[in-house]
Amino acid sequence: MESFKIFVLSIILSLGIIDGYSQTDSNISIINNYNNWQWDSVFVAKNKFISLVIVPKAAGRILEYNLGNDKSLWVNPKLTGKSFAPTDKVKRSEWRNFGGYRLVPLPVGNCSVDKNGNKTKRWPPPAIIGDSPYKTWISEDSNGNQTIEVESGIQDLPVPSFDRKSQEFIFPNKIDEQLQYKRSLFIKEGTSLVHIKHTLINKGDKPVKRGIMTSSQHISRSKPELTDGQNYVAYIPFSERYKLPNGKQYEITTTPELRWRYINKNRLPLDKNNPEHVKKYFNHGTNWTGEVAPGIFEVHYDYYMMGGLHIISSDSWVCYVNKTNNTAFAKILEPYNSKLDYEFGTNISIYSSGLETGYLETEVRTPLYDLQPGKKFNYIEIHAAAKVPSLPIISINKTGIITSKLSVLNNTINGKYGVFINGYALLKLYSKSGILIESIKIKNVNPLESFILNESIKQNSEIVHIKLFVVDMNQSEHLLDSYTCKKSNSNN
Repeated sequence: MESFKIFVLSIILSLGIIDGYSQTDSNISIINNYNNWQWDSVFVAKNKFISLVIVPKAAGRILEYNLGNDKSLWVNPKLTGKSFAPTDKVKRSEWRNFGGYRLVPLPVGNCSVDKNGNKTKRWPPPAIIGDSPYKTWISEDSNGNQTIEVESGIQDLPVPSFDRKSQEFIFPNKIDEQLQYKRSLFIKEGTSLVHIKHTLINKGDKPVKRGIMTSSQHISRSKPELTDGQNYVAYIPFSERYKLPNGKQYEITTTPELRWRYINKNRLPLDKNNPEHVKKYFNHGTNWTGEVAPGIFEVHYDYYMMGGLHIISSDSWVCYVNKTNNTAFAKILEPYNSKLDYEFGTNISIYSSGLETGYLETEVRTPLYDLQPGKKFNYIEIHAAAKVPSLPIISINKTGIITSKLSVLNNTINGKYGVFINGYALLKLYSKSGILIESIKIKNVNPLESFILNESIKQNSEIVHIKLFVVDMNQSEHLLDSYTCKKSNSNN
């Protein structure tokens, strides 16, 4: 009997189910005064790698998404513990911006009415769907995943606007639309992956054309007194095959004049007769770094900026990175579909906000869908986090992040990665016809540790294709990267 136990234990160890490969079950709890935020009934989901926190009274926003102890989301310290009655009778100065992960209905330009009864934009955006309390509960999906569900109230559109001249609200003559938003999410076991399903429902009696924009408000400084925004960046993949409606690759949503006015009003007095001021501040901003690797655009936070970038994410991802600790928080999107209609023609925008203490936003824009009464659309996002060994980020998939792709030099295979899955790295070497020549187990990997591959192999002219996998605790293989030799030998 004892020998049988030893045999079973040896099998478990050989499969990597103990130690580095053991999977910590996710758990969801409801906690009062989490993080001393002064809210009750806060929903907290955690596993070994990440923590995720949803606050029902803060419009169901996700106010924490951490990798270990490293944070990605900015939380407005002025609004912790607060909640507001569900009303759209709010002035511009009364935006209840809790921070974190939020949403607005699209298009943004026709959600209100002006004094002539014309559809127009309003700030703050519609409040029932944006900053009023949400219903929140724990459920289970058809695959047995424990989920957190949120549901907004019914959002009537158009919403009233406030006329500063008369100091009165302008109300619409009638309600044209009624919308309701729902979100379902779960943490994938043994990973840093968060699967999110967004749902927008037409609750009215007329057809509508709507989408949503989800936005993460990210931390943009290492200390409150510092303006080190260059350490907080976003990466977006782009391609010549996708252009904005104006034919441009990207568009900056502010002008030199608007930027000048913003700085002069909110940051410091400026003088257009001062050449140093003009050179430094009369521009679109210097935080739009541009192409830092082939097909990769970089933006960093700028405290002297209130403006955004519109660009099409060609490979369906966007990633925020804190350079001070090399922590990356990625979003994997539904693929861009050029046959569908998008507001401003884009599926991604990046916004540098000077409001409050300042934050960098990564904004995902769904297509605009025609919805008949009672109909809905779903949109799927996957969020994931990992430590990375270097920058820039050049590719992301559901297994991890690539900062240096697989390459072979002098019979050594190299690559640099962050991984989303707890397990071990496995190299597989194939012939030209796809026959497996060799499998090489490299090392244990997980989201909390960056992964640098530097593996020597024996010279073999038959090796043509190389694939790098992460193998999880269930022995499922997840492709991270691949390489094809230019010549049929491993010296290339």
